[in-house]
Amino acid sequence: MRATRRRFIGQAGLTVGGLLSGAGAYAAGAGETATVSIFHTTDLHGNIVPTSAYDGTPDLGGLARCATQIRKWREENPHSILVDVGDLYQGTPVSWMTRGRLMVELLNKLRYDAWVLGNHEFDWGVEVVTDAVVRSKMPVMTGNLELDGRKAGEFKDESHPLAGVHPHVVKEVDGFRIGLVGLVTPGLPYWLPENLRKGFKLLDPVETLRSQVALLRDEHKVDAVVVCGHMGWREREDFANPLQSMLEGEHGVDVFIAGHTHREMGSREVRGVLYSQANYFGIHCGRVDLTFDRETRRLVGKRAEVALMDSKIKEDPVVLEASAKDLGESREYLKREIGETRGVISARRGRAGWSGSPLQKLLCSAFEWHAKESGIAIDGVFHGTFGSGDLDAGKKTVADAWKMVPYDNNMVVVSLNREELIGVLNEALEGGTDRALFGFEIELERAEASRGEQRSRRFVISLRSLRHLDAKSGQRYRILFNSYDAQSGGKSLMRLRAIAQKEENRVATLPLSSREALIEYFLAKKVVDSEEIEKAS
Repeated sequence: MRATRRRFIGQAGLTVGGLLSGAGAYAAGAGETATVSIFHTTDLHGNIVPTSAYDGTPDLGGLARCATQIRKWREENPHSILVDVGDLYQGTPVSWMTRGRLMVELLNKLRYDAWVLGNHEFDWGVEVVTDAVVRSKMPVMTGNLELDGRKAGEFKDESHPLAGVHPHVVKEVDGFRIGLVGLVTPGLPYWLPENLRKGFKLLDPVETLRSQVALLRDEHKVDAVVVCGHMGWREREDFANPLQSMLEGEHGVDVFIAGHTHREMGSREVRGVLYSQANYFGIHCGRVDLTFDRETRRLVGKRAEVALMDSKIKEDPVVLEASAKDLGESREYLKREIGETRGVISARRGRAGWSGSPLQKLLCSAFEWHAKESGIAIDGVFHGTFGSGDLDAGKKTVADAWKMVPYDNNMVVVSLNREELIGVLNEALEGGTDRALFGFEIELERAEASRGEQRSRRFVISLRSLRHLDAKSGQRYRILFNSYDAQSGGKSLMRLRAIAQKEENRVATLPLSSREALIEYFLAKKVVDSEEIEKAS
């Protein structure tokens, strides 16, 4: 049976155009087969209306266009299921202003059958997660979570705010039982501090999947198992995306609908399982078709595709009407002037590497200013630029602040001695990160390239604080980090994580997020001069 399925996937390993089309194609015909469709979105990140892709291509995506495509597909085959695979609401001003409420309400309105918690659902804290679960009229599927000491699905009291989180959902469609398993990436603890996920513990997704598949197959007698996992394919498996480990052996999974890695993968085979992923921001919308033999109830065919949501797809009027007020308010918010820049502030780094770019100096100056305003003394700031481009001269708005700081990171002050700080800097160099240390003079040594290395490696050999003459071994420095880096920066800064997690080393958490601090800095300064930023140290 497995070989037959693999041949079918190989024949259907396609993109748009490989699916049967038209309502008649999904009818039972002589009663021999029936097709159940699963429509899916993922990594919407609060995008309702069209936006731009990472490469700058404009006018793509958005939930409003996905809704139009979903309605069309539902007309073609009403025997369907609709799911979202996570990172639903964080990422846009309108979603930030409504704290995720709007996106959940839109899923309710579009009659989604279930959705999965992504890692970014926790960016605004557990209160926002709880509110999203309570507002959701559909189940929230995330099996590898332990909530207040109990696994997802173990809350018998339906009044509990987290009772809506389930490890799986069973949907009966056209007489066939489809088992859906929800999973979130296990990388979450390496990105977000414990206070933002308080009460939530991540469980091993591999073990969770095995137990859920056994339960669905043996007790619920499902006809197919579909995993909705907020994690995705990597050419080399990593800590946050253990996809291949989950699908080793006789796993009993028929389809894996993925997210998190922001990739367009219409249809491929991964260890005998049909895999599909619908990109990010609603730039693609996904569809999986499962065809069953009515007499034997066996799954005899699997196909998948993702469809591009470009200008050919009209925006759904129901979604636009439901979000019009909030979208209007967010547009006004983004137009707010916060100050101006005199001269272009470049995003290009200096040759020395650790001198950082003028844009980095601007960000670090803003964060240092916020620490001072909060009555917290610091010796330096360690930060990157999120890959944003140059900041042109002229009036600046809230929208510019969102471009410079797209994530809602908290800022923490950590105490390190000289050796610890050099260790963190070397770790950042070894990992090729874009971080720079503001407030110190740093000397680098270029080591000889080892065989097979294409370029020499650089190491920090000395540093001198611009605020302290004392550079003794025992001197401790108070360095400001964003919470993402202090949590490990996605396992790229594990030395820093080990230091920051010691209670005696954590000095303070600043009251504002990094973006809010940048906005307040501009409002206070009114004019930011590029020449002054260049001279900042």
